[in-house]
Formats: sequence, structure tokens, C-alpha cells
Amino acid sequence: MNHSCIVLESPGAKILCDPWFEGTAFNDGWRLLVEHSHRIDAIDCNYIWLSHEHPDHFSIPTLRRLGTAKHFLYQTTRDGKVRAFLTSKGHACSELDDGVSYTFGDIRQTLYVSDGYDSAAVVEFPDGSVFLNANDARLEMGGNIERIRSRHPRIDVLAAQFSYANWAGNIGDEATPVHQQDLVIARLKTYIEAFQPRKLILFASFVQYAHEENFYWNRSWLAYVMEALQDYAGLIVIPRPDQVFGVHDMLGRDFTAENRESIAFWEAAAADIRVRDYTDRELGLDDVRRAYHDFVARIWSDNTIEAVMTERNPDFSVVAHLPELGRSVRLHLFQDRLDLMPDGETTPADFTVTAETLCFLLKNNFGRGTVTINGRIQFNYPSAHRFFIFFFVPYANNIGIHFRDGRLDAGKLQSIARTSVMMSILQASTEARANFDRDLLAFG
Repeated sequence: MNHSCIVLESPGAKILCDPWFEGTAFNDGWRLLVEHSHRIDAIDCNYIWLSHEHPDHFSIPTLRRLGTAKHFLYQTTRDGKVRAFLTSKGHACSELDDGVSYTFGDIRQTLYVSDGYDSAAVVEFPDGSVFLNANDARLEMGGNIERIRSRHPRIDVLAAQFSYANWAGNIGDEATPVHQQDLVIARLKTYIEAFQPRKLILFASFVQYAHEENFYWNRSWLAYVMEALQDYAGLIVIPRPDQVFGVHDMLGRDFTAENRESIAFWEAAAADIRVRDYTDRELGLDDVRRAYHDFVARIWSDNTIEAVMTERNPDFSVVAHLPELGRSVRLHLFQDRLDLMPDGETTPADFTVTAETLCFLLKNNFGRGTVTINGRIQFNYPSAHRFFIFFFVPYANNIGIHFRDGRLDAGKLQSIARTSVMMSILQASTEARANFDRDLLAFG
């Protein structure tokens, strides 16, 4: 249908997956390459499955178009906030446990939760065909490849994201985008070798960066991916809106000609992109101060400060540069203290964002994830890890993890190194790893 959106159809059920047809995502960071391709209220379906909470999969502007109540399917979570939102709008929502198979009509679906918030789905159709919708899920984490292979030894069709979906280097850094894309290609090759699918649908990457702060990110990776996967060319299917595939029919089919048409379709869509979203320059230092004070009050009421602070880290802070204001600020994690850096200060900022983006980071527990995806940030590579440490607690809170009795220690913070962004930064900067390890020691 579009981006990550597909309809799974059998004689007894129709499941609409990850509908996004309109509106921006990630704080005006992304738009669809093809907007308004469909109206969700015109799509015949029995269920709507949302793979995870990211707004290119759980698109509130799209869901608002629903004129009648629908039955949603979503993973079981600690906080139940997605279910609560959907039921508050009059919909039904079934929460699905990780690794448990459920039957909807004559379709059997099993979710595999990855990285604490994302989920992939194995779908078994009544004719015996098996489809794995991996979307954005990092199945190489948490043993999910092995779990899926042990329970579903045959995967006929695999659908997966084919391009990176996060910050991939500062302005002028040409090496990091390639590194990020190569990480995704390596993941695709891992999936191909592990699952041995007979067809691979490349999707979940049909977006544009439409904001003035990130427009420079736009580039097409389809040709690069096809070249990198040339040994698997016979497996690849590049979709475009309104294509219909019968699983058994597509397995022995050559998609070379159709793929050329699809590549031409998406390249034509990309040729028309332009900056459409702009920074709110009305926000200033007073707005940042208010957002910061609220941030400190919120996280230390939702978490216990003693579970995070040690004898070696009470002064932990980050420096953010606000380019449109021409100033930098130091934000302390354990003290309600924001320092305006003096003119001429030589301490480099850990990251550079607009006042609007800094307020967004401070006001929203999910802000760290959003900003590292929308790319409206520039990092100082040797100290970028401090940004991730500073916002670790609220980001964990966003998926229902709080620090009260259990400590946040260096072991938990090591997960930062496994994020796609930090993987590239650690690869790009020789100083980054030593600085990261040194700061982790302060957390015990």
C-alpha cells in the first residue's frame, strides 16, 4: 500500500498492517514519498496490526480518518498506553504476547518482540504459506532469529526495511551514511541466510526528509542495495502502491521487469521532494529553562535518583549548542541546574540542536528516539555518548522501564553502544570509545 503498509488477505480474514498515508512523523522529520495514496476508512479489513509505536507505523493522523470502530492488534506492553489510546477512541485492542500464536479468522499470527519495543510477525496462511513481516525489527538481537527458525523452519516470503532510518552523520560526513546503509544490508544478508526465503520484499523505507534542518539527508539507496544484493537478485521484490501478490504465485516468478518499474516509480516520487517543514524560531532560552526544570522534576519523581546517581557521577551534565540563539547551555542530570555558557567558552558542545528540538527532547520521554531518527541534530562524535546517557532514563520510562529499586549501572548503559547511531559514531571516532568507557565507569 505504502511505506510499511500491507494488507494480509485470506478467505477468512484481512489484516491491515502499519497504515501511514498522511501527516509527518518524528516531530516533522519525515514525510511519505507518496502522500495520500489511500484513505484508511476506504480499506476493507477485519483487523489492524501495529508493529510498534513509531509514528511511521502507528500514525495518529492516519488513524484519525477511521469513521468506524476497528479491532487493533498490538504487542503486550508494560504500560498499555497504545491500547489505552485506541480504546479511548472507541476501538477494540487485543494485546498479543511475545512468542504466542493467535488465530484471526483463518490466519495464524505470532509476534516476536525485538529490542523491547519493536515487533515482527510470522503469518501462516490457511494454504500453508508462511510470511515474515520483519519491518524495522532488529531480529538479530535477543535471539529472535533462532526463536523464529526453531518454530517456523520455512519462510516463503520475507518483508524487511532496506535503508537506515536514523541519524547517519553530521553535515559533510559522507562516510557515516554509507556505514549506516552497509549495516542494514548486512542485516538483510543475515536474514536471507538464516531464513532462506524464496522472495524478499524490500519496503519500510519510502520516506523523505522534508524539514529545513534535515533535507540534506535525502538520497536514494535502492540502486546501492540492489548492487549489494546482486547475488540474491532472483529473490528481490520492490513493491509500489496497489500491487497484489499471491504468495504461491510469486514464489517462482521473475520480478526483474516489475522491479525496474517500481524503481522508476519511487525515483519519480523522490524527484518532486522539497522542504515543507520549518523550525519554530519563536522559542528562546526562557522556553528551554522551563522545559528543563519540568524535565528534572518529572524524571526524579518517576525514578529514584539514588538508583542512578553514584559517588562518581553527581555532576554529570551535557552541553547543548543552540545555533539560532548563538549560545550553549549546560544541563545537569542530578541537579536542577541549567548554566548558560559564557561567550568565548571553549568547551565543545556534546550536541547541536535548535531550541525547538531541545524543548522537544526535554518534554517527551520518547524524545531521544525521535531526534536520533529525524536527524534534526548534529553530534560532537567524541562526546556524543553523553547525550544518550543523559536521556537514557526518560527513554527507558517511555517503554515502561523505571529505575526505583533496581540500579541503572554501566552494564545497562552499554546498550547505548548497540544503537545504530552509536555504532557509526564509535566506528568514526577513535576518541569516542575511550570517552564512552570512561563515563560508564562513573555509573558503577
